[in-house]
Amino acid sequence: MGSYKNKFADNSKYLYLHWQQAKTIRSIWISGDKDVIAQLTIQGYEAYYRWSIKGIFHALTAKYYVYNSYIGDVNQYFANGAVKINLWHGSPLKRIEYDINNGPLFSVYHPQSLHQKFVSVTQYHQQRIAPDYMIAPSDLVSALFATAFHISEHHMLLSGNPRTDFYQRYPKSTSIIQTLKQNNNVSQVLLYAPSWRDSGIAGDRETRTNPYLQAINFESLSEALVYNKQLLLLRLHPNEADLANDISHYPNIINISDWQDTYEIINDVDLLITDYSSLYIDMLQTRADIVFFQFDHQEYQADSRQCYPYAESLPMAGEVIFEFDVLLKYLHTMGESPNIASLTHKKNRAELTQLYWQYQHIESFTVLDNLVSQS
Repeated sequence: MGSYKNKFADNSKYLYLHWQQAKTIRSIWISGDKDVIAQLTIQGYEAYYRWSIKGIFHALTAKYYVYNSYIGDVNQYFANGAVKINLWHGSPLKRIEYDINNGPLFSVYHPQSLHQKFVSVTQYHQQRIAPDYMIAPSDLVSALFATAFHISEHHMLLSGNPRTDFYQRYPKSTSIIQTLKQNNNVSQVLLYAPSWRDSGIAGDRETRTNPYLQAINFESLSEALVYNKQLLLLRLHPNEADLANDISHYPNIINISDWQDTYEIINDVDLLITDYSSLYIDMLQTRADIVFFQFDHQEYQADSRQCYPYAESLPMAGEVIFEFDVLLKYLHTMGESPNIASLTHKKNRAELTQLYWQYQHIESFTVLDNLVSQS
């Protein structure tokens, strides 16, 4: 089992933790980050560095590969013969994999020239390997995953996701959010988790601009947060997490981009601020209000992957904001009146929850336990 960018995160993390406790199957975590391996080992879990002798041995002999993105989460060279279970790390809002029809990733899945075909086969070969099984929490997600990953819908496991099921089965005794509120003397905690912009893959880290500094006056934001007794947790995508280094020094703003994931806190935060990220789909099941701060709407549509056609007519689960000043006003209003979601947005959330979480009542751990027990 493994996760993207050698993290200990997302669906495979929570399935691994379940299997470590339930002992359904011998589960081994593989990572290229020795610190991750050391931390898991200290906790008494079985985990190995990818290129250690044991890491290579188990990658070669494993019956199952369980991952969040691609087989390289475990080992992209030794996966032949293993049953591949892709738990994926998001919901299909933007076009993914073979459904991508524009942007920088188009040539990976639909190479046109000989050069593009060579690059696709040699540098992106693991993206072209279809999984044997995936989990899908609704019929909509099942159909989209099937086309995106070239997998039959008969191999979709209809259930919730491990990342959102875990704390239902294994509730935490203490709340991180409550601790943050007490330690920082605030009454509300906000999570800002914008989507990764595909255009960010162009250019190097030294020369690219920081879109968040261009769109947000963080000094003004910080002052507003202090006044409103609010704390902002900044969570940038792993592909651009370094951009948070320019932001995290302001009062009442904490950079959590280096956290493995945010699923320990999503049930307790008061507001999610996002833009195009499918994280909001997971947040539909929580009590948090949702705001879509889309400061670069036109540029994003031009430069990044398109959304699926169905997404264009979706009801909005929260307020859509394009200007920073309007966002500040929203935060001030929320500080005075915590529950400001409109009746329309509450109704929309109920409709979206049914669309995306049709099978949430079927626990993923039960389904995946049955799969590996019967094989």
